[in-house]
Amino acid sequence: MGNITVLVDDLDGAVDDFTLSYGFAALIKIGNTNVLFDTGTKEDPLIKNLNLMGYDARDLDAVILSHNHYDHTNGLPLLLKTNPDLPVYVHKDWDKEIRFKGKKIPLKNKKMIEVSRNLDEISPNLFLTDSFYSSDYGGVYEHACYVKTNQNLILLCGCCHPGLNKFLQNREKLGLSNEFPLTIIGGLHGFSFTDQEATNLSPKIKNIVLFHCTSKINTFQNQFKERCSIGKVGKIYEL
Repeated sequence: MGNITVLVDDLDGAVDDFTLSYGFAALIKIGNTNVLFDTGTKEDPLIKNLNLMGYDARDLDAVILSHNHYDHTNGLPLLLKTNPDLPVYVHKDWDKEIRFKGKKIPLKNKKMIEVSRNLDEISPNLFLTDSFYSSDYGGVYEHACYVKTNQNLILLCGCCHPGLNKFLQNREKLGLSNEFPLTIIGGLHGFSFTDQEATNLSPKIKNIVLFHCTSKINTFQNQFKERCSIGKVGKIYEL
């Protein structure tokens, strides 16, 4: 089916020759389709790690950016220099004024998602949530990405500023069953479940892999035990 490999992260460590770098970026491979979710802060570590996977920007079919902060967007310019026609998917609130805004996206590359939907023009197995607001850092808007397999859902988050529950609740609007086993991968910032929320959700949680800005690591580990792990750059997570 495919896999997800995080190419930019700074929470823990990296495997083999992969480079640790501040921010977040993950390569989603579904069949012959390659999609980069976020682009990290610096171009060089992103490109180096992408090359270690055997790819360069010309092998990417699309980029999805979760939110407009520099540590998720600033690796983009070199990708566009190498692949000038690369589509870049962002949410409808992308151009609203926020602090810590990242790199500007050329108009010809920008694909704005007005409402949560299936990205069937890229893959029938990719879905983007609605954009939600958070007051973090003076205000920011963010969406997340679902990857659907035959029997599972994978939720990929950049920083989860609005709170993980917002993205989980969006499954119904996307037509994704709440009964699918769920893997959560990415940065979760300051979010944590209450113990009751964790108990209710636990039967459906397959794995939680923590990256980037996650601060409540111990809480997630206590609630989900061996199903919760800290991710590493370059490690391949099978879908």
